[in-house]
Amino acid sequence: MTEKAQRMLNYLANHNTMILSTYGEDGPWATPVFFVNRGFHIYFLSELTSKHSSNLQDNPLTAAAITEDYQDPKTIQGLQLKGKAYLVKNLKETAVVLASYYKKYPFAMQILQNPSTFKGVSKARWHCIIPQFLKFTDNTIKFGEHIELNLKVDETRDGYELSEVQATLDT
Repeated sequence: MTEKAQRMLNYLANHNTMILSTYGEDGPWATPVFFVNRGFHIYFLSELTSKHSSNLQDNPLTAAAITEDYQDPKTIQGLQLKGKAYLVKNLKETAVVLASYYKKYPFAMQILQNPSTFKGVSKARWHCIIPQFLKFTDNTIKFGEHIELNLKVDETRDGYELSEVQATLDT
């Protein structure tokens, strides 16, 4: 793995909220979701009846942004990505993601273990985004500094394999 890819993974590991963009019959839609990543596989939990989940069932193409609310342009960092999403159906994958989610969000254990006390949780399912392109902006180095990463996605019998195709540093 390249240093550039590792910088992106570190950023993902240290952030919690992703703005997910989908497209459906009513047009584009964006929504914030908590996420957890396992490498470049990015997982989030949502009700299947939510607008973004419904959109993804019809059209798996998606885009997302992960950033903070910065006050100083020199401190802006953020990750943008586009790829395809799928509904997680594999029990082993679900268990691994759930353990990662509990580690990142300890409060989630109480919520997910008592779904009847939290509206919609019992109908929530795991989704996974497989990015094909990522762009990491880092103004802390220089204004407009960014890294781009293209990933090759191969569907396998047990899921998806990602390999780095190209990483470029645009200055």
